[in-house]
Amino acid sequence: MKDPGTALRTYPRLAPGNFFVPRRFARVPRRYEELGVCAIIPTHAPDALTLRLVLDLLRWNEKLHVLVVDDCSPRERDNTHFFKKVAAIPNRVTLLRTPENRLKASALNFALTHIQEHFTHLPDVVVTLDDDVVIAQETVQVLVRGLMDSPHLGAVCSQCRVYNKNENLLTRLQGLEYLGFNAIRLADEGFINGPLVMHGMLAAFRAEALLAVGGFAEGHLIEDYEITMRLKERGWHVRSVQEAPAWTRVPSTLRGLWRQRTRWSYGGITVVSAARSPLSVFQDILGHTLFLSMLALIGVLFFSRGEGHVPPYLAELVITIALVQLGISYAFQLWLMRLYKEKDVLDWLLRLSLVPEFAYSYLMTFALLGSYVFHFFVVCKRPRGRRGLAVAIENLFRTLGYAERQWGTRATHTI
Repeated sequence: MKDPGTALRTYPRLAPGNFFVPRRFARVPRRYEELGVCAIIPTHAPDALTLRLVLDLLRWNEKLHVLVVDDCSPRERDNTHFFKKVAAIPNRVTLLRTPENRLKASALNFALTHIQEHFTHLPDVVVTLDDDVVIAQETVQVLVRGLMDSPHLGAVCSQCRVYNKNENLLTRLQGLEYLGFNAIRLADEGFINGPLVMHGMLAAFRAEALLAVGGFAEGHLIEDYEITMRLKERGWHVRSVQEAPAWTRVPSTLRGLWRQRTRWSYGGITVVSAARSPLSVFQDILGHTLFLSMLALIGVLFFSRGEGHVPPYLAELVITIALVQLGISYAFQLWLMRLYKEKDVLDWLLRLSLVPEFAYSYLMTFALLGSYVFHFFVVCKRPRGRRGLAVAIENLFRTLGYAERQWGTRATHTI
Protein backbone atom coordinates (compact mmCIF):
# COMPACT_ATOMS: atom_id res chain seq x y z
CA MET A 1 0.00 0.00 0.00
CA LYS A 2 0.99 3.60 -0.46
CA ASP A 3 2.02 5.43 2.68
CA PRO A 4 -1.16 7.12 3.99
CA GLY A 5 0.82 9.67 5.93
CA THR A 6 1.18 10.21 9.64
CA ALA A 7 -2.30 11.08 10.79
CA LEU A 8 -2.65 12.23 14.38
CA ARG A 9 -3.21 9.29 16.73
CA THR A 10 -6.21 9.63 19.05
CA TYR A 11 -6.34 7.04 21.82
CA PRO A 12 -9.66 5.88 23.29
CA ARG A 13 -10.66 7.82 26.37
CA LEU A 14 -11.86 6.42 29.66
CA ALA A 15 -15.31 7.73 30.54
CA PRO A 16 -18.36 6.33 32.37
CA GLY A 17 -20.25 6.13 29.09
CA ASN A 18 -17.62 3.75 27.68
CA PHE A 19 -18.92 0.88 29.80
CA PHE A 20 -22.03 -1.25 29.51
CA VAL A 21 -24.18 1.36 27.75
CA PRO A 22 -24.22 0.96 23.94
CA ARG A 23 -23.13 4.10 22.17
CA ARG A 24 -25.83 6.05 20.37
CA PHE A 25 -24.52 8.29 17.61
CA ALA A 26 -26.46 10.66 15.43
CA ARG A 27 -27.32 8.78 12.25
CA VAL A 28 -26.70 10.23 8.82
CA PRO A 29 -28.56 7.78 6.54
CA ARG A 30 -26.84 7.01 3.24
CA ARG A 31 -28.40 5.27 0.26
CA TYR A 32 -26.51 2.10 -0.60
CA GLU A 33 -26.85 2.87 -4.31
CA GLU A 34 -25.01 6.19 -3.85
CA LEU A 35 -21.96 4.61 -2.23
CA GLY A 36 -18.85 3.25 -3.92
CA VAL A 37 -18.27 -0.27 -2.58
CA CYS A 38 -15.70 -2.90 -3.49
CA ALA A 39 -15.16 -6.38 -2.07
CA ILE A 40 -11.80 -8.14 -1.67
CA ILE A 41 -11.61 -11.95 -1.50
CA PRO A 42 -8.11 -13.33 -0.83
CA THR A 43 -8.02 -17.00 -1.78
CA HIS A 44 -5.66 -19.93 -1.62
CA ALA A 45 -6.99 -23.11 -3.22
CA PRO A 46 -10.53 -21.84 -3.97
CA ASP A 47 -13.44 -24.22 -4.38
CA ALA A 48 -17.16 -24.25 -5.19
CA LEU A 49 -18.05 -22.02 -2.22
CA THR A 50 -15.62 -19.36 -3.46
CA LEU A 51 -17.27 -19.27 -6.88
CA ARG A 52 -20.70 -19.17 -5.25
CA LEU A 53 -19.59 -16.20 -3.12
CA VAL A 54 -18.35 -14.22 -6.13
CA LEU A 55 -21.54 -14.86 -8.11
CA ASP A 56 -23.81 -14.04 -5.16
CA LEU A 57 -21.98 -10.77 -4.50
CA LEU A 58 -22.44 -9.70 -8.11
CA ARG A 59 -26.02 -10.94 -8.41
CA TRP A 60 -27.28 -9.19 -5.28
CA ASN A 61 -25.22 -5.98 -5.48
CA GLU A 62 -25.48 -4.33 -8.88
CA LYS A 63 -22.75 -1.70 -8.44
CA LEU A 64 -20.32 -3.74 -6.35
CA HIS A 65 -16.82 -4.35 -7.74
CA VAL A 66 -15.16 -7.62 -6.63
CA LEU A 67 -11.41 -8.18 -6.47
CA VAL A 68 -10.33 -11.82 -6.19
CA VAL A 69 -6.71 -12.18 -5.05
CA ASP A 70 -5.13 -15.52 -5.92
CA ASP A 71 -2.41 -15.87 -3.29
CA CYS A 72 -0.35 -18.48 -5.16
CA SER A 73 -2.84 -21.35 -5.09
CA PRO A 74 -0.98 -24.69 -5.04
CA ARG A 75 -0.42 -26.18 -8.49
CA GLU A 76 -1.24 -29.70 -7.36
CA ARG A 77 -4.86 -28.64 -6.96
CA ASP A 78 -6.82 -28.06 -10.14
CA ASN A 79 -8.18 -24.52 -9.74
CA THR A 80 -8.24 -23.78 -13.48
CA HIS A 81 -12.02 -24.06 -13.69
CA PHE A 82 -12.54 -21.48 -10.94
CA PHE A 83 -10.13 -18.91 -12.36
CA LYS A 84 -11.51 -19.32 -15.90
CA LYS A 85 -15.02 -18.75 -14.58
CA VAL A 86 -13.96 -15.65 -12.66
CA ALA A 87 -11.90 -14.24 -15.53
CA ALA A 88 -14.89 -14.64 -17.85
CA ILE A 89 -17.14 -12.42 -15.72
CA PRO A 90 -17.17 -9.00 -17.41
CA ASN A 91 -16.84 -5.50 -16.01
CA ARG A 92 -17.17 -5.88 -12.23
CA VAL A 93 -14.56 -8.51 -11.36
CA THR A 94 -10.78 -8.07 -11.17
CA LEU A 95 -8.60 -11.16 -10.82
CA LEU A 96 -5.22 -10.45 -9.21
CA ARG A 97 -2.34 -12.85 -8.57
CA THR A 98 0.39 -12.28 -6.00
CA PRO A 99 3.94 -13.07 -7.16
CA GLU A 100 4.45 -15.30 -4.12
CA ASN A 101 2.38 -16.57 -1.21
CA ARG A 102 2.05 -13.41 0.87
CA LEU A 103 -0.40 -14.46 3.61
CA LYS A 104 -3.89 -13.05 4.00
CA ALA A 105 -3.05 -9.54 5.22
CA SER A 106 -0.52 -8.99 2.45
CA ALA A 107 -2.99 -10.30 -0.16
CA LEU A 108 -5.54 -7.76 1.11
CA ASN A 109 -2.94 -4.97 0.89
CA PHE A 110 -2.05 -6.15 -2.62
CA ALA A 111 -5.66 -5.49 -3.63
CA LEU A 112 -5.77 -2.14 -1.79
CA THR A 113 -2.69 -0.99 -3.68
CA HIS A 114 -4.34 -1.99 -6.95
CA ILE A 115 -7.44 0.02 -6.00
CA GLN A 116 -5.36 3.12 -5.23
CA GLU A 117 -3.37 2.88 -8.45
CA HIS A 118 -6.02 1.81 -10.96
CA PHE A 119 -9.44 2.98 -9.77
CA THR A 120 -10.59 6.38 -11.02
CA HIS A 121 -12.38 7.04 -7.75
CA LEU A 122 -11.55 5.46 -4.42
CA PRO A 123 -14.49 3.55 -2.93
CA ASP A 124 -16.31 4.69 0.19
CA VAL A 125 -16.33 1.17 1.65
CA VAL A 126 -14.01 -1.82 1.38
CA VAL A 127 -15.59 -5.18 2.25
CA THR A 128 -13.24 -8.07 3.04
CA LEU A 129 -14.37 -11.69 2.96
CA ASP A 130 -12.90 -15.15 3.52
CA ASP A 131 -13.17 -17.34 0.42
CA ASP A 132 -15.55 -19.86 1.99
CA VAL A 133 -18.20 -17.44 3.29
CA VAL A 134 -21.87 -17.84 2.41
CA ILE A 135 -24.00 -14.69 2.48
CA ALA A 136 -27.68 -13.82 2.36
CA GLN A 137 -29.14 -11.53 -0.29
CA GLU A 138 -29.26 -8.49 2.00
CA THR A 139 -26.01 -9.09 3.94
CA VAL A 140 -23.64 -6.68 2.18
CA GLN A 141 -26.19 -3.89 1.78
CA VAL A 142 -27.21 -4.00 5.45
CA LEU A 143 -23.55 -4.16 6.50
CA VAL A 144 -22.55 -1.16 4.39
CA ARG A 145 -25.53 0.93 5.53
CA GLY A 146 -24.76 0.02 9.14
CA LEU A 147 -21.24 1.36 8.63
CA MET A 148 -21.93 4.52 6.67
CA ASP A 149 -24.99 5.69 8.62
CA SER A 150 -22.66 6.77 11.45
CA PRO A 151 -19.59 8.93 10.73
CA HIS A 152 -17.96 7.65 13.94
CA LEU A 153 -17.70 4.06 12.71
CA GLY A 154 -14.50 2.84 11.07
CA ALA A 155 -15.55 -0.78 10.60
CA VAL A 156 -18.42 -3.19 11.15
CA CYS A 157 -18.65 -6.96 10.97
CA SER A 158 -21.37 -9.44 10.15
CA GLN A 159 -23.11 -11.88 12.41
CA CYS A 160 -21.11 -15.12 12.18
CA ARG A 161 -22.83 -18.48 11.80
CA VAL A 162 -21.57 -21.98 11.03
CA TYR A 163 -22.22 -23.30 7.52
CA ASN A 164 -21.27 -26.94 8.22
CA LYS A 165 -22.88 -27.05 11.67
CA ASN A 166 -24.48 -30.48 11.17
CA GLU A 167 -21.31 -32.22 9.98
CA ASN A 168 -20.32 -33.76 13.33
CA LEU A 169 -20.21 -33.17 17.09
CA LEU A 170 -17.26 -30.79 16.83
CA THR A 171 -18.95 -28.51 14.31
CA ARG A 172 -22.16 -28.48 16.38
CA LEU A 173 -20.19 -27.34 19.41
CA GLN A 174 -18.64 -24.57 17.35
CA GLY A 175 -22.11 -23.55 16.17
CA LEU A 176 -23.12 -23.08 19.80
CA GLU A 177 -19.87 -21.24 20.49
CA TYR A 178 -20.38 -18.84 17.57
CA LEU A 179 -23.82 -18.03 18.97
CA GLY A 180 -22.02 -16.79 22.08
CA PHE A 181 -19.50 -14.84 19.96
CA ASN A 182 -22.35 -12.89 18.37
CA ALA A 183 -23.89 -12.11 21.76
CA ILE A 184 -20.54 -10.93 23.15
CA ARG A 185 -20.01 -8.56 20.22
CA LEU A 186 -23.46 -7.11 20.73
CA ALA A 187 -22.81 -6.64 24.47
CA ASP A 188 -19.38 -5.13 23.76
CA GLU A 189 -20.91 -2.13 22.03
CA GLY A 190 -21.04 -0.66 25.53
CA PHE A 191 -17.29 -1.05 25.99
CA ILE A 192 -14.64 1.37 24.81
CA ASN A 193 -15.07 2.06 21.08
CA GLY A 194 -16.95 -1.22 20.54
CA PRO A 195 -16.30 -4.98 20.24
CA LEU A 196 -12.83 -6.47 20.50
CA VAL A 197 -12.52 -7.92 16.98
CA MET A 198 -14.06 -7.22 13.60
CA HIS A 199 -13.78 -10.84 12.48
CA GLY A 200 -12.04 -11.55 9.20
CA MET A 201 -14.73 -13.75 7.65
CA LEU A 202 -16.80 -10.69 6.64
CA ALA A 203 -16.16 -7.09 7.65
CA ALA A 204 -16.76 -3.71 6.05
CA PHE A 205 -14.26 -0.87 6.47
CA ARG A 206 -14.66 2.82 5.83
CA ALA A 207 -11.98 3.33 3.18
CA GLU A 208 -10.88 6.58 4.80
CA ALA A 209 -10.22 4.80 8.10
CA LEU A 210 -8.55 1.76 6.51
CA LEU A 211 -6.10 3.88 4.51
CA ALA A 212 -5.42 6.19 7.46
CA VAL A 213 -4.05 3.29 9.54
CA GLY A 214 -1.96 1.99 6.64
CA GLY A 215 -3.98 -1.11 5.79
CA PHE A 216 -3.42 -4.52 7.34
CA ALA A 217 -0.37 -5.58 9.34
CA GLU A 218 1.43 -8.17 7.24
CA GLY A 219 2.72 -11.40 8.74
CA HIS A 220 0.37 -11.23 11.71
CA LEU A 221 -1.39 -14.37 12.91
CA ILE A 222 -4.80 -12.70 13.31
CA GLU A 223 -4.88 -9.60 11.17
CA ASP A 224 -8.56 -8.91 11.96
CA TYR A 225 -7.88 -8.31 15.67
CA GLU A 226 -4.77 -6.26 14.89
CA ILE A 227 -6.55 -3.92 12.44
CA THR A 228 -9.44 -3.47 14.90
CA MET A 229 -6.98 -2.45 17.60
CA ARG A 230 -5.33 0.17 15.37
CA LEU A 231 -8.67 1.59 14.27
CA LYS A 232 -9.66 2.05 17.90
CA GLU A 233 -6.31 3.68 18.68
CA ARG A 234 -7.10 6.27 16.02
CA GLY A 235 -10.43 7.01 17.70
CA TRP A 236 -12.68 5.05 15.34
CA HIS A 237 -15.57 3.05 16.73
CA VAL A 238 -16.54 -0.43 15.56
CA ARG A 239 -19.67 -2.54 15.94
CA SER A 240 -21.36 -5.77 14.93
CA VAL A 241 -24.35 -5.59 12.59
CA GLN A 242 -26.63 -8.33 13.83
CA GLU A 243 -29.00 -8.00 10.86
CA ALA A 244 -26.21 -8.96 8.42
CA PRO A 245 -25.78 -12.76 8.63
CA ALA A 246 -22.94 -14.76 7.08
CA TRP A 247 -21.96 -18.40 7.34
CA THR A 248 -18.44 -19.81 7.48
CA ARG A 249 -17.02 -23.31 7.29
CA VAL A 250 -15.41 -24.32 10.59
CA PRO A 251 -12.83 -27.05 11.28
CA SER A 252 -14.42 -30.50 11.39
CA THR A 253 -11.43 -32.33 12.87
CA LEU A 254 -9.81 -32.01 16.28
CA ARG A 255 -6.42 -31.31 14.70
CA GLY A 256 -7.81 -28.53 12.53
CA LEU A 257 -9.65 -26.94 15.44
CA TRP A 258 -6.58 -27.11 17.68
CA ARG A 259 -4.38 -25.42 15.05
CA GLN A 260 -6.98 -22.70 14.56
CA ARG A 261 -7.35 -21.98 18.27
CA THR A 262 -3.63 -21.98 19.04
CA ARG A 263 -3.29 -19.39 16.29
CA TRP A 264 -6.16 -17.33 17.68
CA SER A 265 -5.02 -17.48 21.30
CA TYR A 266 -1.32 -16.81 20.70
CA GLY A 267 -2.10 -14.21 18.03
CA GLY A 268 -4.42 -12.45 20.47
CA ILE A 269 -1.70 -12.32 23.12
CA THR A 270 0.71 -10.72 20.66
CA VAL A 271 -1.88 -8.07 19.78
CA VAL A 272 -2.42 -7.22 23.45
CA SER A 273 1.32 -7.07 24.13
CA ALA A 274 1.84 -4.70 21.17
CA ALA A 275 -1.10 -2.38 21.90
CA ARG A 276 -0.09 1.24 22.47
CA SER A 277 -3.36 2.01 24.19
CA PRO A 278 -4.56 -0.56 26.76
CA LEU A 279 -8.11 0.72 26.25
CA SER A 280 -8.11 -0.50 22.64
CA VAL A 281 -7.84 -4.10 23.91
CA PHE A 282 -9.57 -3.56 27.24
CA GLN A 283 -11.82 -6.65 27.07
CA ASP A 284 -8.86 -8.94 26.51
CA ILE A 285 -6.79 -7.38 29.29
CA LEU A 286 -9.73 -7.81 31.66
CA GLY A 287 -10.27 -11.41 30.56
CA HIS A 288 -6.61 -12.38 30.85
CA THR A 289 -6.34 -10.70 34.26
CA LEU A 290 -9.36 -12.55 35.66
CA PHE A 291 -8.24 -15.87 34.16
CA LEU A 292 -4.68 -15.60 35.47
CA SER A 293 -5.90 -14.44 38.88
CA MET A 294 -8.17 -17.46 39.21
CA LEU A 295 -5.34 -19.70 37.98
CA ALA A 296 -3.02 -18.22 40.61
CA LEU A 297 -5.59 -18.87 43.36
CA ILE A 298 -5.98 -22.47 42.24
CA GLY A 299 -2.18 -22.84 42.17
CA VAL A 300 -1.86 -21.52 45.70
CA LEU A 301 -4.51 -23.95 46.92
CA PHE A 302 -2.93 -26.89 45.11
CA PHE A 303 0.66 -26.38 46.24
CA SER A 304 -0.29 -25.43 49.81
CA ARG A 305 -2.77 -28.21 50.51
CA GLY A 306 -2.43 -29.87 53.85
CA GLU A 307 0.16 -27.41 55.16
CA GLY A 308 -2.22 -25.01 56.86
CA HIS A 309 -0.96 -21.94 54.98
CA VAL A 310 -4.23 -21.24 53.20
CA PRO A 311 -7.23 -19.94 55.19
CA PRO A 312 -10.33 -22.14 54.69
CA TYR A 313 -12.34 -19.17 53.48
CA LEU A 314 -10.01 -18.80 50.47
CA ALA A 315 -10.80 -22.31 49.23
CA GLU A 316 -14.50 -21.68 49.82
CA LEU A 317 -14.22 -18.40 47.90
CA VAL A 318 -12.68 -20.08 44.85
CA ILE A 319 -15.34 -22.82 44.84
CA THR A 320 -18.15 -20.29 45.28
CA ILE A 321 -16.88 -18.09 42.45
CA ALA A 322 -16.59 -21.11 40.16
CA LEU A 323 -20.13 -22.31 40.95
CA VAL A 324 -21.66 -18.84 40.56
CA GLN A 325 -19.86 -18.36 37.26
CA LEU A 326 -21.06 -21.75 36.04
CA GLY A 327 -24.66 -21.01 37.04
CA ILE A 328 -24.75 -17.60 35.38
CA SER A 329 -23.09 -18.90 32.23
CA TYR A 330 -25.46 -21.88 31.99
CA ALA A 331 -28.55 -19.70 32.39
CA PHE A 332 -27.26 -17.21 29.84
CA GLN A 333 -26.44 -19.94 27.30
CA LEU A 334 -29.94 -21.40 27.64
CA TRP A 335 -31.44 -17.94 27.14
CA LEU A 336 -29.32 -17.45 24.02
CA MET A 337 -30.82 -20.53 22.36
CA ARG A 338 -33.89 -18.52 21.45
CA LEU A 339 -31.67 -16.55 19.03
CA TYR A 340 -30.17 -19.67 17.41
CA LYS A 341 -32.07 -19.99 14.14
CA GLU A 342 -30.28 -23.17 13.00
CA LYS A 343 -30.86 -25.10 16.24
CA ASP A 344 -32.39 -28.57 16.34
CA VAL A 345 -33.03 -31.24 18.97
CA LEU A 346 -29.39 -32.35 19.04
CA ASP A 347 -28.23 -28.79 19.73
CA TRP A 348 -30.68 -28.55 22.64
CA LEU A 349 -29.40 -31.86 24.05
CA LEU A 350 -25.80 -30.67 23.80
CA ARG A 351 -26.60 -27.44 25.59
CA LEU A 352 -28.71 -29.04 28.32
CA SER A 353 -26.27 -31.88 29.02
CA LEU A 354 -23.32 -29.51 29.69
CA VAL A 355 -20.71 -32.31 29.48
CA PRO A 356 -19.66 -31.92 25.78
CA GLU A 357 -19.41 -28.15 26.08
CA PHE A 358 -17.56 -28.54 29.36
CA ALA A 359 -14.97 -30.78 27.67
CA TYR A 360 -14.79 -28.38 24.71
CA SER A 361 -14.11 -25.43 27.03
CA TYR A 362 -11.29 -27.35 28.69
CA LEU A 363 -9.72 -27.91 25.27
CA MET A 364 -9.86 -24.16 24.59
CA THR A 365 -8.36 -23.50 28.03
CA PHE A 366 -5.42 -25.78 27.31
CA ALA A 367 -4.85 -23.98 23.99
CA LEU A 368 -4.74 -20.67 25.88
CA LEU A 369 -2.40 -22.00 28.56
CA GLY A 370 -0.05 -23.27 25.88
CA SER A 371 -0.12 -19.83 24.27
CA TYR A 372 0.98 -18.19 27.52
CA VAL A 373 3.92 -20.60 27.77
CA PHE A 374 4.84 -20.15 24.11
CA HIS A 375 4.69 -16.34 24.39
CA PHE A 376 6.99 -16.47 27.44
CA PHE A 377 9.41 -18.66 25.45
CA VAL A 378 9.37 -16.30 22.44
CA VAL A 379 10.04 -13.24 24.62
CA CYS A 380 12.92 -14.97 26.42
CA LYS A 381 14.64 -16.38 23.33
CA ARG A 382 14.72 -13.18 21.26
CA PRO A 383 17.71 -11.51 22.98
CA ARG A 384 19.83 -14.65 22.52
CA GLY A 385 18.71 -15.63 19.04
CA ARG A 386 18.33 -19.14 17.65
CA ARG A 387 20.55 -21.55 19.59
CA GLY A 388 20.49 -25.31 19.77
CA LEU A 389 18.20 -25.70 22.79
CA ALA A 390 15.95 -22.85 21.67
CA VAL A 391 15.54 -24.43 18.23
CA ALA A 392 14.67 -27.79 19.79
CA ILE A 393 12.05 -26.19 22.05
CA GLU A 394 10.67 -24.18 19.13
CA ASN A 395 10.29 -27.36 17.07
CA LEU A 396 8.47 -28.97 19.98
CA PHE A 397 6.06 -26.05 20.15
CA ARG A 398 5.54 -26.27 16.38
CA THR A 399 4.67 -29.94 16.76
CA LEU A 400 2.10 -28.91 19.38
CA GLY A 401 0.61 -26.36 16.99
CA TYR A 402 2.35 -23.15 18.13
CA ALA A 403 4.43 -20.99 15.81
CA GLU A 404 5.17 -17.31 15.37
CA ARG A 405 4.53 -17.26 11.62
CA GLN A 406 3.47 -20.23 9.54
CA TRP A 407 0.06 -19.47 8.16
CA GLY A 408 -0.85 -19.04 4.49
CA THR A 409 -3.88 -17.15 3.20
CA ARG A 410 -6.05 -20.15 3.76
CA ALA A 411 -3.92 -23.20 3.08
CA THR A 412 -6.74 -25.54 4.02
CA HIS A 413 -10.20 -24.98 5.38
CA THR A 414 -9.17 -26.50 8.71
CA ILE A 415 -6.84 -23.69 9.68
